[in-house]
Amino acid sequence: MNPTELRDIHPPLLLPEPPDYTVPIVTVLLLLTVLAVLFWFFRLRKRKISLPLAHETALADLARARTLMSSDRALQYAAALSDILRGYIEKRFRIRTTRQTTKEFFAALGTNPAMAAIELEEHHDSLKVCLDRCDMAKFARQTPDRSSMEKMETAVHDFIEATRKTKEGGR
Repeated sequence: MNPTELRDIHPPLLLPEPPDYTVPIVTVLLLLTVLAVLFWFFRLRKRKISLPLAHETALADLARARTLMSSDRALQYAAALSDILRGYIEKRFRIRTTRQTTKEFFAALGTNPAMAAIELEEHHDSLKVCLDRCDMAKFARQTPDRSSMEKMETAVHDFIEATRKTKEGGR
């Protein structure tokens, strides 16, 4: 070839196309999303917590309160017994009882539809006597004797056992 000779131009060179990153990016994002969902499902999801039933809590509190059953701690025992009974009724039947007097409490029990299915008559007298003794101990500082405290505990225990809710959802 002669240097003075003209040459034809070369055809254009094809440049490579820029790579398409959308498919790998979408794949990675999908994989991360699946991993995050699996991690949440197996590690971070809340475990079901089985709360104790109202009667279980009340009976455990009643057993703990029994340690207060002595002549020198009778006032504390009566206050604890009243709180246990009122707390049980509040949790079990969703009746506000802790801010009521004993008279208001029994009036509310008689008109409450949740208590209509329960034969309250068989427990009414013993609970009334129990709460009256608790009120006398709490407000008049009248100390109950050992046999009165045992009768009070029996009344509360029998009421809790008679109205307890089972794990299956019935009474």
